[in-house]
Parts: sequence; structure tokens; C-alpha cells
Amino acid sequence: MSDASGSRKVAFGLISAVFGVVIALAVVEFGLGVLKPSINPSGQMDEGFILYDARLGWKLAPGWQGGHSHHDFEVNYRVNPLGFRGDELDFVRPGSVMFLGDSFTFGLGVNDDEIFTELLSQSTDRNVLNVGVPGYSNDQQLLMLDKLVEYRPDVVVWVVYLGNDLLDNGEPFPLQAAHGKPYFQLVPGSELVLKNVPVPLQPKPPQYLSRSVQSEILGDYQPYMFWQRWIAGFETGHLINQWVGIDAQGLEQHLHNQPGDKVELFTAIVQQGRSDLARASVRLQVVLLPGRGLTQEGSIPAVYQETMASLLENRLKRLEIPVINMVNELKALDTPEALFHPNEGHFNRAGHEWLAEVLKGVSIL
Repeated sequence: MSDASGSRKVAFGLISAVFGVVIALAVVEFGLGVLKPSINPSGQMDEGFILYDARLGWKLAPGWQGGHSHHDFEVNYRVNPLGFRGDELDFVRPGSVMFLGDSFTFGLGVNDDEIFTELLSQSTDRNVLNVGVPGYSNDQQLLMLDKLVEYRPDVVVWVVYLGNDLLDNGEPFPLQAAHGKPYFQLVPGSELVLKNVPVPLQPKPPQYLSRSVQSEILGDYQPYMFWQRWIAGFETGHLINQWVGIDAQGLEQHLHNQPGDKVELFTAIVQQGRSDLARASVRLQVVLLPGRGLTQEGSIPAVYQETMASLLENRLKRLEIPVINMVNELKALDTPEALFHPNEGHFNRAGHEWLAEVLKGVSIL
């Protein structure tokens, strides 16, 4: 065999191998593109779950009952006549422990008897109430407090979801929903000024449609190498970037150096909430709750949530506001990802059981 012939065979083999890899990646990309639309959406909810509210943006429809279907689950929700999840008769009993939060507190993705608040009611001697509303950020939750104190709770446990609560504070539209919302601006002197009330009924403007949780976390910081940015628009590229990872230490340092106005706004909101509750002789407890992103070690969501948890915990402790940081509790588990619906992302039944078990050890219960 001549040298030229051997070289042609080697070259042909290399070209064939490269071509085979390209075809395989194209098949994977096509498959992921076909599969993603059937999994990623929030699922199918029976109509009427959410109502417009001029002060809060939206609220749960009092007395609503219905189903929620998703690739990951088939569940049913019941909203009591007061507009919250759980038995309305429990709300007339004073001295309760009231959990305030968003969809993680509400229990999106689990049935009524599987929520951590219901599990706590059954396993402790406390009357535990759930006033979580899906999609609410801390500014909307602050506006709810004047209504909540009418139920004469002993303590309000403010569950702060580390995934996006701080990012949605101070914004007229949440990142992951199309509904308008009220928000607060922090002016000189640490005074909170309420904006966007009554909340206008208008579509989400184009300048907000391009924003995402990741874009708001990063700002002008770039944790990816050039080639990672180039492939990020592909489904396979997204998976490759997850495997390769980011400059986690650089992102953590960036977040520490530039926590931004969001941390200051959050602090002012919680301080105002403590003052409002104290006037009604109600105690405040804050829980910092991470999401599924924390289980993806070294990812943008994991670095952000862990960094924010540390910053907020230190800030709240300096203000002598009781705080429970659930980040280390979740990271200590062997398989923390098993607590979440794999595609939809909220806690599954095991996640609510874990959360209830951890909270049982808290002195307020």
C-alpha cells in the first residue's frame, strides 16, 4: 500500500468520525427539541385558579377547586373561601404558626394532604397555616401582612425562595410570569415607596420579555468561556455547559462584591414586615429556602443561591431577625435532587416530608 493511499484512508476515517459525531449531535439536538415542549411548560391547570387583584396583582380564587396536570404529576388543589390553601376553620383559631411564601410554600405539584404545612399540623401540637401564593415576591408578601394579622397568628414564618424572590422585588413584572405586580422603591432614608398600584392590566412589555433569571443573576458578568457562549443556544450545548461548568469562584466573588440594590431592598422589606407584625404582637421568623438549582453543584443557580443565602443570613442576624438557612440542610443530603420534580422543579412529596421534618426541630414549632 502506498503512503498516499494510507494517508487517504486515515483522512477518510477522520472525516467519517467527525461526520458521525455531527450526525449524532444533530439527532440528539432534534430529539431534545421535540421532547422539550412536552415537558418544560408549567402544565395544564383547570381554569379560574388565579384572579386579578388591583393591589396585589393577582390572588387565589376563593373557593376554587381543580386539577393540575404535568409531565411529572397529577394533583388537585383546594382554595378555601378565604383565598388560601387549607381548612378555613383553622384560620379562626388564634395562636397559629403561619407560613408566608410563594409556590414552594403553597405546595405546587403536591396534593393538599402532602404539603409540609399540613404534615406539620398533623405531627405537632401547633395550628399551622399556609398563606403561600404562587408567583408572589417579597414585596407582594409584605402587602399581605395587614390582612394576615387579622387571623391573630402567634408567629409568621416568612419563607424566602432563594431562586428568584430577590430578583423579582422592585420590578413591575416578575421574570417568570406575565402578570403585572406592585413593587417598592427604596428611597434615601431607607423609606419604602409603593409603586404600580393599582396594578395596570396590560401585557408584559417587550423589554421585560427578554429578561430571565440567569440574565438578572449575571448582569454584565460573564462566567462562560467564548466557546461555551457560542453553543449555549443549542439544547446539546446547554447540556455540555452544565457538564463543563462555569467559573464558580469568579461568580461568587462577583456576587459578594456587587450584591446590588436588591439586597438592600429585601432588607428594608423584611424590616418593614417585622415592624408591621410587632405592632400586632406577632413574631417573625425567616426561612431561606433553596430550590432545585442548588443541587446542580457549580452551576449559576447553585452559586447564586448559596451566595445569597450567606449574604442574607448575615444581614438578618445583624438585625436580630431570627433566620433559618436551609442551604446546608439540603446540601448535606446524599441525593438532594430526589426531593424535586425532575422537570417541573418544585418539591415533590418527599421534598415536603423532608422540609416538615427539618422544621419540626425549630423552636417556634
